[in-house]
Amino acid sequence: MHDLDLFYYQKTDSTNTRAKLFALSRSAEDKSPAVFVTRAQSAGRGTRGRSFESPEDGGIYFSLLLYPELYAGEAHLLTCAAAVAVCRALESTDQGIMPRIKWVNDIYLGSKKLCGILTEGECKDNGALRYSVIGIGLNVKKAPHSPEVDAIMTSLESEGFEVSPTRLVVQIVDELLTLVGDKKSTVEEYRRRSMLIGREVEISSCGAVSVERVTDIDDECALITEDENKNKKRYISGDVKIFPKKEDN
Repeated sequence: MHDLDLFYYQKTDSTNTRAKLFALSRSAEDKSPAVFVTRAQSAGRGTRGRSFESPEDGGIYFSLLLYPELYAGEAHLLTCAAAVAVCRALESTDQGIMPRIKWVNDIYLGSKKLCGILTEGECKDNGALRYSVIGIGLNVKKAPHSPEVDAIMTSLESEGFEVSPTRLVVQIVDELLTLVGDKKSTVEEYRRRSMLIGREVEISSCGAVSVERVTDIDDECALITEDENKNKKRYISGDVKIFPKKEDN
């Protein structure tokens, strides 16, 4: 296990918020990693300002504060590293858990979402990251959610798996700290674990929506697609909806 500062809350608004406030309050010279863990969030956030439901004891909710040597345009690589770290940690339980990554920031079991990742931070004037916060919310136990969330999410318990939340947090953080800075290994493993390559998807990006087939994930973890006219496209961000495979119907 790597050395880091640990902050635990019975309940808080958002661990990402706690981490960012801590980063702003400490001296500029102090760049040691820190992790912020809670049993429940009252204002958990997902990508694009969406709320992230975080019921008490329903999952593990934590944020890792880092000081990576990256520029703002490379911050998505931290999300990719976190996704790989979550998959490695789940597989390390030796229970036969088979997670897959849905580009760019979700972990799935089967056809339902198990885990979400939100990376935030602050930049220096030259565009380099001053700090970065990686927030992870993973559903461990069956817990009450809104009907909309219930329709698309699952939990380890719902899939028949029983894990120690504490050990899972420790393993995810350890794997993530190992992966940060190892771009080549991160991207190769991220690509291998993708559930999108070869699939037809609906992708929303920059206000446009289109149906395309995913052909690859490139060395920058960007999504490579092909439209019906065989035109190649490249996305570094966007929302993806997966269409069922024919054999799934």
